[in-house]
Amino acid sequence: MVEEAQPAVTCRGLVKAFGTGETRTTVLRGVDLTVESGEMTLLVGPSGCGKTTLISIIAGILSADHGRVDVFGTPVTRLRKHDLPRFRSQMIGFIFQQFNLLPALSSIENAAVPLILAGAKKMDAYRRSTASLEQLGLGAELHKLPAELSGGQQQRVAIARALIHEPKLIVCDEPTASLDAESGRTVMLLLRDIAVQMSRAVLVVTHDSRTFSFADRIALMIDGRISASETARDRPRDVTQ
Repeated sequence: MVEEAQPAVTCRGLVKAFGTGETRTTVLRGVDLTVESGEMTLLVGPSGCGKTTLISIIAGILSADHGRVDVFGTPVTRLRKHDLPRFRSQMIGFIFQQFNLLPALSSIENAAVPLILAGAKKMDAYRRSTASLEQLGLGAELHKLPAELSGGQQQRVAIARALIHEPKLIVCDEPTASLDAESGRTVMLLLRDIAVQMSRAVLVVTHDSRTFSFADRIALMIDGRISASETARDRPRDVTQ
């Protein structure tokens, strides 16, 4: 009998509010979500429905008011505050919409930042970042600054940075929003290749309908709740409608 892979992420009953008194706004209203290992899951829904708040809690950046998150068996919502940075550095790769590359650093240096912050020797970090960038087709751009790269190239540097510490969960916030169609397709193909590894998973927040065909699963979020979850086989043509 083949043992099923452990879910990458399990969220149960997540509640999160901001503000106090009359200004208090509840953003998450009891979110239940499962992200399977070896899959790319897209999280879609209108602006303000809680998507970014949800992935921030999954990544241990924000705390939940109620509920539980487990990431590959680690109870994120029960970790002590001083344990969260280590958890993120070992388990999570975060890819931002605006790339968040340091403008004064080259591609090699930007990709190596997580390793250097974790205490790796600079030469070892640069060796590993060079290998990652070359794997992503950026061998000729190693010493260029972000301003000298196209949007698609900058996003690939951001992907290399997110992957260099070999995280098990890659979380992406609108990774194709600033890219043209060709660059967006390249980025999604890269993320898709990462997601098919059973020891990993990719969770993508997106409004970009061009990305839907790359997903194994699409979860629709409305008003702070997951209202539907469809696999690649049975999802509707436009899950955001």
